[in-house]
Amino acid sequence: MRIWLVAGTTALILTPLAATLAGVSSIDVLLRTHFHFSATQIAEVQRGHAVSASLPGSMDREIVAAGAIRIEAPPEKLLALVRDIETFESGTGFVTTVRISNPPVIEDFARLQLPPGDVADLRRCVPGSCKLKLGRRDFDQLAAIDWNTGDANAKANQFARRMAFQMLERYQQGGAAAVGEQIDESPARQVAAEFTAMTKATPWVAVAAPDLSAYLTRYPKAAAPPGMEEYFYWSIVEFSGLKKTLRLNHVVFYPLTSGDGARWVLANRQIYASHYFQNGLELRLLVDDPAAVGRSHYLMVLNVARPDGLTGLFGPLVRYKVRSGSREALRKTLTGTKQRCEAPEPTR
Repeated sequence: MRIWLVAGTTALILTPLAATLAGVSSIDVLLRTHFHFSATQIAEVQRGHAVSASLPGSMDREIVAAGAIRIEAPPEKLLALVRDIETFESGTGFVTTVRISNPPVIEDFARLQLPPGDVADLRRCVPGSCKLKLGRRDFDQLAAIDWNTGDANAKANQFARRMAFQMLERYQQGGAAAVGEQIDESPARQVAAEFTAMTKATPWVAVAAPDLSAYLTRYPKAAAPPGMEEYFYWSIVEFSGLKKTLRLNHVVFYPLTSGDGARWVLANRQIYASHYFQNGLELRLLVDDPAAVGRSHYLMVLNVARPDGLTGLFGPLVRYKVRSGSREALRKTLTGTKQRCEAPEPTR
């Protein structure tokens, strides 16, 4: 399964990205310098094995993972897979994945069913103390549910569908700031400001694709870079030992034209997560294999996430599970991605 994460990011970009992608040796430099991979790990990547590592974050509660793999297929094969997100995010760890229409409609969320534990938690939610992440508008709508009626659970799921739909509408109209602050815990969290700070502490995207960096932080006010494509989707994912989590995501495909072998940056921004994460950004860099241009490529993934406070008696345990699980999840995702990319095309 995939989760949103990345590294102690102020140290990740020591040289311009374009200067590090001129050949295999330069890819080695990128992995060694920015991902902190050892010579043994780099050799594993070159042999086509998935390697992932946890890296220090730019702040104590930031969780970071980096990974890489060599794929014997052109980058376009991976692009096609990620466009079909409902198939790509399926299998172990993925409960439901739905790509959202353009423009979105409430029916896009018809399959959204909260886990029973979340419905039970909603009954007890109040501003400043809630096990799900909710904003002020959400609490106002939640208060309208009569929990003493026989259809209370159905209304709770209707609430969740409407919340996700309206959240996406606000995001598309006014960006993360329009989504509003989350007041499920005290003090309230300013999600938009935190995402901007997190992105600034992750200079890889700004170096590789500065227009993309501006687009993500200023969306929807920033102009879309030429050749860019995007879509939105929601998913319910299950992380080993943790709660099933509803996520709302913004995916951006950004083409690179520098001529140094780097072909695409794929960004997956978390708009909302019902548990654990206040902000998340996943970056995939697709780089031609210099020894087999057009036939194979390197996939390098850098994920950064800032979880919520995770306080209380079990907070440290949850943080450990999230951190260690994210590294293992990334390794499995890289392996699964390679297998899907290298699978022969089905006969027609």
